[in-house]
Amino acid sequence: MGISRLFTVAILVAITVMGGALGFMILGDESWSFLDALYMAVITLSTVGFSEVHPLTEAQRIWTILIISFGIGLVLYAFSQAAQFILNFDLLRRRRMEYKASQLRNHFIVCGFGRMGKVICSELSSQNLSFVIIDSNSDKINNIREAGLTYVQGDATMDETLKKANLKDAKGLVVVLSSDSDNLFVTMSARTMNPELFITSRCSVDSNTVKLKRAGADKVVNPYIAGGHKMADLLVEPALEDSVELMTPKENLDLAIEEIKVSALKGFSGKSIRNAGLREEYGLLIAGVIEESGEVIISPGPDIKLENNQILMLMGEKEKLKSLKV
Repeated sequence: MGISRLFTVAILVAITVMGGALGFMILGDESWSFLDALYMAVITLSTVGFSEVHPLTEAQRIWTILIISFGIGLVLYAFSQAAQFILNFDLLRRRRMEYKASQLRNHFIVCGFGRMGKVICSELSSQNLSFVIIDSNSDKINNIREAGLTYVQGDATMDETLKKANLKDAKGLVVVLSSDSDNLFVTMSARTMNPELFITSRCSVDSNTVKLKRAGADKVVNPYIAGGHKMADLLVEPALEDSVELMTPKENLDLAIEEIKVSALKGFSGKSIRNAGLREEYGLLIAGVIEESGEVIISPGPDIKLENNQILMLMGEKEKLKSLKV
């Protein structure tokens, strides 16, 4: 229903109220003020059951019956039309958002707006990347709308919902629904609909990793295991900045980036990077040098001289980093 019809219904209700009030005044005596008549008309139409402001004459009682017979139906109709207008407005808002999502190209799709989904969306927003969120929970949709993010409200396991998010033109898909079975289903559907899409999926049970990869996921992340490994690394090596495991056809490479003071390394102070032998003897790369002033030199040249007050950002396998500090 359009705004014009809602406005028309409101006018009819107002006319009914004013007509009812006028009838009470005409059929009553001089003790009836306009406010008294208006009050009677309103409580009659609303059926709240308050007592009359003045004793009613027979004519006024007949008038009350007429108002109730005609007016109550009109008021109920007005309420139903107002409710329908609100529902249609919400539907219109959803369709506008779906149209906005359908116009995206080379975007990312985030299935699920839970704790992980929020972090992912925050990271994508910080990098000014275009993305659309799929979620079926109304409360979460309200939060997404308030944040000004693009969304599609619906079940991500349904192909129609994925199409509304313009999956065929998307660059990547991340599936972080609450259950592994839903993640598996979405991954399989998305891979069928877009064979070139890069898909990352969450899994809660480590044994489901193989199933998700078979279904088409390029990467599978178990947040509990990944977080546990990270915390264990920090516990054993507090200076460890970050680590990553790379999978190759033959073996997994456990790489790490660590900050180490030159003063903690014997025989390195006073040498140039070229003569330090970090790459030749330890297989480590110097990603950067942090000066005492705080200045960071990224990918330093071979002739830079190492000093005790510097900090080296070294990258390499964890075992080789440990051997350097022995």
